[in-house]
Amino acid sequence: MKPAQVNKLYANLTPQEQANLVFEAVSRRDQHAVDAILEHVQRKHYVAPHDDYYNRMYGLVALTGQYGIEYWKNRTLMLVACESAENGNAKAEQITMRFFDNVLAMEVAIAKVCQRFGIDLATVKVLGGCPVESVNSTELPDEDDELVREYVEVFMELLGK
Repeated sequence: MKPAQVNKLYANLTPQEQANLVFEAVSRRDQHAVDAILEHVQRKHYVAPHDDYYNRMYGLVALTGQYGIEYWKNRTLMLVACESAENGNAKAEQITMRFFDNVLAMEVAIAKVCQRFGIDLATVKVLGGCPVESVNSTELPDEDDELVREYVEVFMELLGK
């Protein structure tokens, strides 16, 4: 089949089929096929929410996802290192404390960012798939200020500020 004939067939595909073909063409780095398919994708005009609203909602979704991923990654690695320490690995206790420091700094950072932007902390935790437990801060060691700053920067960047 000639390329012109194939290109005409793109118009008969559903948007989902067109997207699948573009996805495959991108993986093959076939820009000609991408352009040919995109030429036949139906164009629509939409009324959308305000950009600031959209950007904040997108940022909040990214924030909750990033927070949840970081929380569970650090908690899991901390528990694995802790188990290794219990099994006699002398270096594992130091590693356990490093992940504990990450979790502690992350908790302080997310609270600061939520307070700064007027975001409900419990909502971020719930949507991030994390427990909303309240911890008595007097029972915890002091957090690493530099690590807190790093997490604050990451979380704020997700919100676009």
